[in-house]
Amino acid sequence: MGKKALKDVPLQEITLRKYEDPRSLAQRDIIKKFCLSIGLLQPGDSRDVIVDILLALLQAKNQRRELGMSDLIRTLPEKGGVSAPNVRRQLRRLKELKLVEKVSGGYRITEFGSIQGIIDSYVIQFLVNPSISRLREYADILDASS
Repeated sequence: MGKKALKDVPLQEITLRKYEDPRSLAQRDIIKKFCLSIGLLQPGDSRDVIVDILLALLQAKNQRRELGMSDLIRTLPEKGGVSAPNVRRQLRRLKELKLVEKVSGGYRITEFGSIQGIIDSYVIQFLVNPSISRLREYADILDASS
């Protein structure tokens, strides 16, 4: 196996999937579909602790509370994947999409804001739109060369 060429490594990456209408789903299922929709989970993943972390942070947001690492681990259901290193890894993934931020009191939904606002102002603006623009550049060159 050869080394991966540096230019084959993406500058950024986002996965988008479309699922059924969420109105008839339970809250945890809505969060799971949200995580699947933006690539935080893969279809068929059985280890979905990220769903429970996001659920706990959303519930804390309603009370305008931050959750420390011990608070998070304590609120998560007893199942596989609820180790401190894995919780930290999942929090890092949520932070990369700007859904969660670390503050002095622990972790919270970014600025206690709306998920819709975060998606509009960060995910679409800084991940989706630039990716689509670059995709169009490749398409233009393909069209010009054929």
